[in-house]
Amino acid sequence: MRMVYTSAPDHVFIPARQRLLRRFGRWARRHHRPVDEFVVESLLDYRWADGDGLLGRWQPEDLEEALLDWFPRQVTLPPEQWAGVTPTVCAFVDFLFDHDLADRRCTDRHLLHAALDKLAAPFADAMADQSRYGLAKFWATRMLHEGVDPTDQAAAERFIADLHAGRIAVDENLLHQVMANHLLGEDPDRHPPLPLVAVPDDDTLRGLAAESLVVRRLQELVRWLGDGRTLTTTGRLRLADARELVALLETGDLIDPVIGDRVFKTRTSDELYGLTVLVAWARAARVVRMVKGRLVPVKSAAKVLADPLALARRAFTGLFELGEVVCGTGWAESVLRWRFDEAVFAVPMALLIAPDPVEIDELRQLAYQAACDGLGFGPGSDEQERGWRQLADNDTDRLLDQLAGLGAIERDGTVASLTPLGVGLFAGHLRELGVTLPTIDELLDETAEVVVATAAGSPPETAAALMHEWCARNPAGSIQLRALADRTDDPEHRRLALAATAPLNRLT
Repeated sequence: MRMVYTSAPDHVFIPARQRLLRRFGRWARRHHRPVDEFVVESLLDYRWADGDGLLGRWQPEDLEEALLDWFPRQVTLPPEQWAGVTPTVCAFVDFLFDHDLADRRCTDRHLLHAALDKLAAPFADAMADQSRYGLAKFWATRMLHEGVDPTDQAAAERFIADLHAGRIAVDENLLHQVMANHLLGEDPDRHPPLPLVAVPDDDTLRGLAAESLVVRRLQELVRWLGDGRTLTTTGRLRLADARELVALLETGDLIDPVIGDRVFKTRTSDELYGLTVLVAWARAARVVRMVKGRLVPVKSAAKVLADPLALARRAFTGLFELGEVVCGTGWAESVLRWRFDEAVFAVPMALLIAPDPVEIDELRQLAYQAACDGLGFGPGSDEQERGWRQLADNDTDRLLDQLAGLGAIERDGTVASLTPLGVGLFAGHLRELGVTLPTIDELLDETAEVVVATAAGSPPETAAALMHEWCARNPAGSIQLRALADRTDDPEHRRLALAATAPLNRLT
């Protein structure tokens, strides 16, 4: 049977859970073990929804979290059934080991039994403590206490009416604690599980960063500054210096543009969009700064400037601060200007988790929605929405231009994708935020089933690289893969496991 359901959708997990429960039930009857299958169903739900989906890998701390947090918060059981919970879990542990379904990283069954023996009394106390309940369990339990069947819609509606009318008393302090439990369980800051990513090594990334247009322009700008350049009284580059930089850095800005038969004189460097963004970017990357009316290099950034990868990372982080300059100002501004950082995060994240290049129109919609959500911006009329979207779409295109200049994305017609440099920069940013990003290196010591399950949800090239490197690291890997192919009931997992024991080209 398949035992790894990390990030599996419910339509995949739930039928598999039922197959496992039926097999467990047959085992329990043969061994005359009285069990409550609903308890194991709830335990598996915990491992899938709140854990890592490794149904055969259990440590004492996993059981403690399940029985002292998940069950009291989520699972409704009458008190007379509480005493049967830990014996049922003990039986499930024995079932896993008897059927060779326990993961090789699972704690020994005797140690798990000992942990469950210690949890029996605290479990009963936790289940009796209403302050541990989640919101749904609180109201379901209260309905049952009042003699109301929660599945009877008419009876439930009468209960709610009585509650609102004050005919049913509620402990407000307890309800506030239950609501806090609910919000804690929701964990709105939890990121969705991320796909396996093949992050290039630093030497490869450094070579790619050296080819970045933005990196080269930042380095050239600092070299041009020398000991520093005097700014105007308003803190802008002098126009003569701006003219020199536009040519030196090839920013694409037009000075004194001619439209028709008319020349529009450039009066300040602020009119030169590309150069303005670059100077602001250099400041955000902390390689230049303003001191007493002069733009000067940051001396402590010399090592960063000499290392293209370090500079690219500084530049990517600095991009989050550039909403005002990238989006510009004027009488009509888009929501992106005010929540530019939301868009800078949302666009690479969408490209990272997508298995294929993403339509640019989808990225525009995503950036707009991320900015609106960040501002708490409600919908307007259809006409207003069209106007707001147009402004936001223009600014999203400007953001994509900056990411492309950095070398983080590439565009092909109407679609965009992350480049290897973009993957490396964004992966580093996520790690700084404490977000776990699966990489091939981190999986090389994992079990065969975890590796195969990860490969099954990855692009073919990444899957092939993972399986090849895992087999090279694990001399007995072919034996483990054949055993997995014999045991699993997932056809794709079986195919990958068998293919990995053959020449690598069969994976692709």
